[in-house]
Amino acid sequence: MSAVRRFLDLGSGHLPRVDRERLDEAVRFGGLGAPSACMAGPYGWFVHVPEDTAVGAWDGTPALAAILAHARALGCDHVLIDADGPVDDALPWFDED
Repeated sequence: MSAVRRFLDLGSGHLPRVDRERLDEAVRFGGLGAPSACMAGPYGWFVHVPEDTAVGAWDGTPALAAILAHARALGCDHVLIDADGPVDDALPWFDED
């Protein structure tokens, strides 16, 4: 039997540049405190939302933890953080680019 899971689609501006760079490094080189299930694509990341929304050894800003907590509160199992994704007014927006 198959299951359908929800995901939260967000613009990458919900992460500060330092976190976006850190996620790229973590996925490319492994470890570095990245969420345990995170895949990078050409325009963003697809991240699993753990039950406890903990980010583990993440040494970036609290923005990623806030995104994961928001997604879990909405009943989402994953977050797509994408360059052309929508803005969610419940989360901070980092207009750095």
